Amino acid sequence: MKKQIQKFENSVSLCSRKEGNYEVVLNNIEEMKKFSSVECHVVLYPFSESVSSKDFVFSPFEEYVTDILAKQRSAYAQMTDRFGNVFGLFLGVLIVIVFAAFKPSDLLSIESLVSVIASYLIGKEIWDDIENILINMTKKMPVRMVENYYRFVLEKYSTLTLYSLFAKKRRQGCETLIPERIDFIQHSNSQTLRLFFSGSDIRRIPESSAFIVGITIDPAKEKDFVQKCFLFGIKISFSRKFLFFRKSTEVFQSLDGEKQGCLDETGKWHEKAAFKRETLSFWKMKAFLSKSLLENYSLISEEK
Repeated sequence: MKKQIQKFENSVSLCSRKEGNYEVVLNNIEEMKKFSSVECHVVLYPFSESVSSKDFVFSPFEEYVTDILAKQRSAYAQMTDRFGNVFGLFLGVLIVIVFAAFKPSDLLSIESLVSVIASYLIGKEIWDDIENILINMTKKMPVRMVENYYRFVLEKYSTLTLYSLFAKKRRQGCETLIPERIDFIQHSNSQTLRLFFSGSDIRRIPESSAFIVGITIDPAKEKDFVQKCFLFGIKISFSRKFLFFRKSTEVFQSLDGEKQGCLDETGKWHEKAAFKRETLSFWKMKAFLSKSLLENYSLISEEK
């Protein structure tokens, strides 16, 4: 993977197309086709106190999430965590086994049926609490229970989706890569966008680069945004799946105004470097295998 990671330099471009409009472009598409999935997380934090998160838009994903939360039709739908149902079903089956072992004559009674249904419903309700406890307990462990990074999933492709992609290419001047899953987080001063691209979707792209998201700044705040600069952070994860496991190489880097570099796990800034982490995941369990600094490494290219 060390030699391979060198092929992903300049994998993300931040392009200033016109006043107040930026595009984020994913490069090295041919190399990314070798992976089962690629994830790209983007964070933007303006340094000007006059610019808040409401003064810029991650397009089109911010609009998608707004539509979903307003219960309007959207290209994406809210994901459901099915493990609560599985845990409830497990408790229901456990009650059936208990009745079968100790009171087989009451197995089909009203009392047993009510107990099974109640166990299923209670299991669904308490699973979120159990999961939160496990996440908090394992926060500093090498193997952790982690939250799901994504809340929204793309609706199935249709013929009209293909027409939309064709139109997007005409509008952007390059291919558009549509994420299978997304999440959008808005704080008072920053926005974070998480994008998950499946290998099959990446392999549909015939070109070496693809547009992934546009950033539009309020014209009234664009001057302050540019003069005071901003932090533009990127995390890219290259993953391969085998059986139920996912082996990932995660690379972090940011533009801090005019400087390019990264933070290590202690929060120390390293200029002209990227932070790399190897992980192994199964369901929501994540093992952190190794970490290192990539010196003189450029994950992000900035185009004026």
